Amino acid sequence: MTRPLARPAFKVSKSAQAAPVAAEVPIDGAARRRGRPRSEAASTAVLDAAYRLSATVGLRGATIQAIAAESGVSKMTIYKWWPSRLELLIDAFLRQTTMVLPLSETDPPAEAIHAHAQRYVTALQGDLGRVQLAVLAECMAEHGNTELFVAHYLSIRRKLGIGVIRRGQRDGSIRAGRPPEALYDQIYGTIFYRLQFGFKGLNKAFVKALVDATFASENAPADD
Repeated sequence: MTRPLARPAFKVSKSAQAAPVAAEVPIDGAARRRGRPRSEAASTAVLDAAYRLSATVGLRGATIQAIAAESGVSKMTIYKWWPSRLELLIDAFLRQTTMVLPLSETDPPAEAIHAHAQRYVTALQGDLGRVQLAVLAECMAEHGNTELFVAHYLSIRRKLGIGVIRRGQRDGSIRAGRPPEALYDQIYGTIFYRLQFGFKGLNKAFVKALVDATFASENAPADD
C-alpha cells in the first residue's frame, strides 16, 4: 500500500516568501525539460525527500529506494521522471536553492545582488553547502566532469544573476562596464572559491566590499 506523500520538511524563510522568485527559474527543472505530465504533489514530495535525505544522511543514503520510501512515490514512477539518480539530486538541490536563495525581480539590481550574495554565504556554510559539494563530487565520480551540474543547475541560476546585473547596468545603478557575466563570476566565483578552500574572512563586511568593488566604475578614483 502506498504511503501518504511526505510533507516537505523545509521552512521557507520570510525573505523567500516575500521576495518574488524570477520567473525563469523552474522549481522542478526536469519536469519542464522533459514535458511529461506528472502529479505536482508527487513531484514535490520526491524532490523534497531527495534533498532531505541528502542533507541528513548524505548522498550514499539518498538512494532511489530510500527516496521512494520517504516520498511515497514508487521507484518506477521516479525513474520515469528522472533518468538517473544524479539528475534527481541536482533538481532537488535546484528546488531548495530556489526557495532559500530567491533573486528579486523588483528590488533595485545592486541591492538584490547584495542581499542574495549575503544569503548565499550563509546558506553555503550549512546543509546547502555540504549538499552542493557532495553533488559536485558525485558528478566528477560518475562522469569525470561537472557538465550535468552546469546544465541542470548552475546555468539556470547564473542566467538569473546575469539578468539582474544587466538590468542594473542599463538603469545606471551598476556602473561597471564589463560584461555582466564577468561581474557575476567575480562575485560568486570568489565566494565559492573561498568557501571551498576554507579561507578565513568570508563575512558580511567582505561580501559587501566585494560586491561594491565589482559594481564600481572602472574609472572611479581610488579612495585616499
